[in-house]
Amino acid sequence: MATGGPGKGKEISPILARPWMILFLPINAALAGFAVILPILILFYYQADVLTVALAQSVYSLLLIPGSVLWGRVCDRMPNRRPLLLFNYIAVGAIFLGMFMLRTLDGLLLFYGLFGFVAPSGAAASTLLVMERFDPHERPAAFASFQEVSVIGATVGVLAGFFWLLEDSSALNRFLLITFVFAAVSAVLLLLLVPEKKMQLTRNHIADHHWALTARLRSVYPFFIRLPSPAAWKGTYRWLREEATHEVPLILAASFLFNFSANMFNTSYTPYLAYLGIGVTGIFVVNLANNAAQVVTLPFSAKASSGDSADRSVIMASWGRAGGYGVGAIMALLPIAWIANRGDLLGANIVLYAVLGGAVAFYGTASSLLLYRSLEGRGRGTYLGLNSALGGVAAVLGAGLSGIVTVAFGYSATFGFAMFAMAAAIPVWLWAGRALRNHHPSSDATP
Repeated sequence: MATGGPGKGKEISPILARPWMILFLPINAALAGFAVILPILILFYYQADVLTVALAQSVYSLLLIPGSVLWGRVCDRMPNRRPLLLFNYIAVGAIFLGMFMLRTLDGLLLFYGLFGFVAPSGAAASTLLVMERFDPHERPAAFASFQEVSVIGATVGVLAGFFWLLEDSSALNRFLLITFVFAAVSAVLLLLLVPEKKMQLTRNHIADHHWALTARLRSVYPFFIRLPSPAAWKGTYRWLREEATHEVPLILAASFLFNFSANMFNTSYTPYLAYLGIGVTGIFVVNLANNAAQVVTLPFSAKASSGDSADRSVIMASWGRAGGYGVGAIMALLPIAWIANRGDLLGANIVLYAVLGGAVAFYGTASSLLLYRSLEGRGRGTYLGLNSALGGVAAVLGAGLSGIVTVAFGYSATFGFAMFAMAAAIPVWLWAGRALRNHHPSSDATP
């Protein structure tokens, strides 16, 4: 794939398309390391329980929605991307530093809620930064590089946490300083490597570019071009009734079930590992397996989802997730002593979480491709907003119910509930794929 302008004739690397893209590695290391250490801090450092973890995750997910709306609008109104990205990196680093300095559970929860509101400030800006600095024919490789650097960065962050706590397992709270340093490094790299440049693209352009939309939808942050209007919400029931066999509502329903089940499982999974007696370094190893599996499988996900294979890919990934949740439910049902006497608790969970990580890499690419194809000829902004709003509701409900069900009925019930929700999405994806082929016969061509 040749580039235009300077460097014409050179191939764009899907690993590191431009040297300046290395700036996305430290910030993703900070975010991933923090995502692992947060429930560990709640459970081990502050001696709280799974309900507190669920509360923290629910508040975070709830504040992601207004944060995504606000910062998306700010991004569209700014003439260049650097100031908003710089704000994002500095603000995220300051929140991590504030958590370290305050050292109270209430302070941790307060800062985590603030993090949910501030964190989306760099999501649209980073996607547009890539779009605006590559020619159209370079963008598929550029966004492949963007995703790969992000996943590698996340792996580095989890690996850093493992070695930090391997050296001193009592230094839990001080790992927040490492995440602060990672965020600060990205801020410095942004200033040094990315020159100021006035831009013209908006978030609407993301919706019209498949690879940009795929990268954006893989983010944990909701994506709103515009909020669904009151009329859109009011007419949702009629729309669902009239178009129940069309692909768009089916894809939205399947995505809702996926997000709900994933949040239900993931919220209680770290507390479950702690319940098993797996220490903090072991928890980092389990999460490292998940990230490493994504690094390995992500380059294959685009090919596996090309042409008319996207619906098969998303169904196989959903089966993989549902099966993993089912295995987790069975393991949680067995007495700990019985499992420990017949195998390695840590090893079993490493394999389990690696399988779930590999499945989500395929799911993210395939599901975003199906959504992109289904919105051809439709108002993409409204439907993407509705998809993100439903995803936000699913995250809040999944995290909240995870804590309640675990306290009331145990981890096995929580994981089993997540398994059935994920399994329920599979026939919905089947119907969506069939409807997509019927209504968009040309969808067998990759955008």
